[in-house]
Amino acid sequence: MFFIGIFGIETKQEEIKDIQNVICKACGAMTSFRLIKTYNVFHFFFIPIIKWSKKYYIISRCCNRPFEIPIEKGEEIERGRDIPLNDEDLRPLYNNYDYNICPNCKNEVDNNFIYCPYCGNKLR
Repeated sequence: MFFIGIFGIETKQEEIKDIQNVICKACGAMTSFRLIKTYNVFHFFFIPIIKWSKKYYIISRCCNRPFEIPIEKGEEIERGRDIPLNDEDLRPLYNNYDYNICPNCKNEVDNNFIYCPYCGNKLR
């Protein structure tokens, strides 16, 4: 948050809704996603005047991986339309796939491991 006297610029985040029965692109589990909208706002005495830089993200409930989705699809889902999300729509925020998420204990495990060092579950 940035203030200049009675003016300010702030980044806001809103949880819009849950999206059910989607296969996670990161770990392959059937899960639900939380749709999150972020935007910047210029306010005067905490009254929003101008909003800009709107982005939509979904966060998987199975492994907590965030993905950015196109603004058009995010707006349609926010309006209540049931739009399918394809793998091409999900842009991972972390491009480092040198690790897996254990489906049993949800810990991050290096790709070189065959078994999870935390719980012993087979990863491949």
